[in-house]
This record gives sequence, C-alpha cells and structure tokens, in this order.
Amino acid sequence: MATVLERVIPGEDVDRGRVARLTIAHAGADLFQAAVPALIPFFVAERGMTYADAGLLVLAGSLASSVMQPLAGVVGDRVRAAWLQPLGLALAGGGLLAATMLDSFAAIAAALLLGGLGVAIFHPEAFRATRAAAAASPGAALGVFALGGNIGFALGPSLVVPLGAAYGIEAAGAVAVIPLAGALLLGRGIDSGLAEPVPDEPGAVPVPSDWRTFGFATLGATAAAGVLFGLMAFAPVWFDETLGAGVGLGSAAVTGMLLAGAVGTYAAGALGDRHGRRPVVLVSVLALVPLSAVLPLAGPLLAVALLIVIGLVLEGIFYPLVIVAQDGLPRHAGLAAGMALGLSVGIAAATTSLLGVLVDANGPVAALWGCAVMAVVALGAGALAVRRPH
Repeated sequence: MATVLERVIPGEDVDRGRVARLTIAHAGADLFQAAVPALIPFFVAERGMTYADAGLLVLAGSLASSVMQPLAGVVGDRVRAAWLQPLGLALAGGGLLAATMLDSFAAIAAALLLGGLGVAIFHPEAFRATRAAAAASPGAALGVFALGGNIGFALGPSLVVPLGAAYGIEAAGAVAVIPLAGALLLGRGIDSGLAEPVPDEPGAVPVPSDWRTFGFATLGATAAAGVLFGLMAFAPVWFDETLGAGVGLGSAAVTGMLLAGAVGTYAAGALGDRHGRRPVVLVSVLALVPLSAVLPLAGPLLAVALLIVIGLVLEGIFYPLVIVAQDGLPRHAGLAAGMALGLSVGIAAATTSLLGVLVDANGPVAALWGCAVMAVVALGAGALAVRRPH
C-alpha cells in the first residue's frame, strides 16, 4: 500500500498516511450528501410525507453543508484545530443516523441540518490538512482526496436504497457507520501540534491577499460545477426525449462522465504539480467551450464520447481552481476552501432549477445550451484567475 501511495503522490516530506486517512474520511462526508436524496422515497412511504416535504429535507441538509462552509472555514482559520475534522464527521454521521430513526418532519429537518453543518465543518479543514500533508505535491494529494469523495457519492445511494427497500428506513441509517468510522480514524491520528496557529517567523513579511484572483477562481469553479450539475440532471432526459436513445443510455453516459471526472481530478492535480496550475486550467477551459457547444448538436454515440471527455476536462478546472483560490488567500485558506468548495457547489446545484425553467419552456436541449453558456463563464473567469503563474 505504501509503495502505491509513493507512486500516486510522489515527492519528499509527503505524509501519505495522513492523506490516506483524510481520503477515507472524505468518503464518509460525501456519503452523507448523496445518501440524503436517496432517502426521499422512504420518507414518503414510511413517514407519510409528501414529495415536496421530503425535498425540503434534502434542501435543509444541502443548504447547511454548502452555505455554512465559508463560515466554518473562517472559524477554522482562527482556531486551526485538527479536532474539527473528526467533529464534523461525527456530526454528519450522527445527523444521518438520527434522521432515519426520528418520525416528525421538524426533528428530521433538525437532524439533517446538524449533519449538513458537520459536512461544512469537515471540508475546509480536511482540504487544508491534505494540502499541508502533501508538501510539494498538493495537486496529486488533492486528486486522491477527491477520489474519496467520489467513492462516497457512489456508496450513498448504492447502500441506502437496497437496505431501505429490504429492511426499512431505520436499516438504511446503518450507512452512518461510514462517516462515524471516519471520525474515529481521524480522531486517533490528530496531531496536537496542529491545535494552535503557527506564528509567523520574526521579520517575515506577511503574504498579501489577492482577492481578485480568489474571486475569479471561485467564479470559474462555480461555473464548472454548474456545467456538471446541469449535465447530470438533464443529459439523461435529453437522450430520451430529444435523441430517442432512452434514459438508460443517458444515465450510462453520465456515469461515464463522473468516472472520467475521477480520473481527471487526479490527472489534473498531478500535471499541475509538475507544470503549474496555469497551463492545466487554460487547456481545460479552452477545451470545455467547444465540447459543450458541440454536445447539443451530436447524435447518441458521439454524445456519449463527448460527455466522457467533458468529465475529464471539468475536473481539470474545478480542483485546480480551488487550489488557486486558496493560494490567493494564503492567510485565509479555510475561507477560500469553504467558498470555492462548498458555496460554489451549492450555487451550482441551484442553477439546475434555472435550467429546469428553460427545459419546461424549450425542451431538454435548452439545458445543454445553458451549460455551454456556463462553460464560457468558466473560460473567462478561469483565464483571469490564472493570468499569472501560481
């Protein structure tokens, strides 16, 4: 295992064991975010809710995890306590478990808000810790870290649905053992030396904040995430209603896009470590625009191929821009991660409702054109964010 990690995350002074623990923990945190939507049919069938009420519960967990991340990052910048990472996971796991055991709407909403708050606490601190453990290889380390999140997203519904269908919603809550185990894993590995901020060396000149770079990087990451969420939501419908190829092929294409994205995350990070973030981001955003523009005009087979390539390219934009955003605010790394990772994803998810309005008025292909417009925004913002090497 150690040999594999040495090859995947090259370089000296890399704490690969800590990166591995944080990656496993990331799977637990993102499992919460994917498991909550999968609980909707069980809230309806076993708790007597309407689909609208169940949707509000999903919104509660999502808003808490995305909107609260910048605030959690600010707190992390001030406290710099490693115990915030296992605390966040414990809240996420506890909130998920409680939501499957409670009966009333208000109590379940409170549990999911608590779990979402835990996810918000975990992400900025875990991102900061991964970068610190990575030494001179932050891109490769964050690529591995992101892979843990991808695994968590896949595990959420794949475990919740069969458990809930076979044994009921209370059994579906057993998946909470994964974030809770992640909390124990991180709790045992806490370095007490990380509990306090590291003071500047005497005579050191503080690195100034570059809010302009941070703003453009966050905007670019938000636009890239918007493209991803839009394609996840509406590409299967487009395959079915416009291309006549069926929802099955569209869903398979989206799955291929997400799997390619997992590969692209690591590849973009490793290339960024070797050649710098600037060329990686520029090549990615320059490729995304024509790919997104051609997609609405493509047939079924070409569309599948385009979505897979788009998945590779999107991840060459998102995580490198998150690193650029953090580099822009070196003394506010938690805030930068909370904005670029959490709030940007929350805003991107909200854009699906706007794309839905376009679909209602003009059909599924309108959502794809909307994604092409967001790709142009990603190009402009990403290019401005990396206007000089970082």
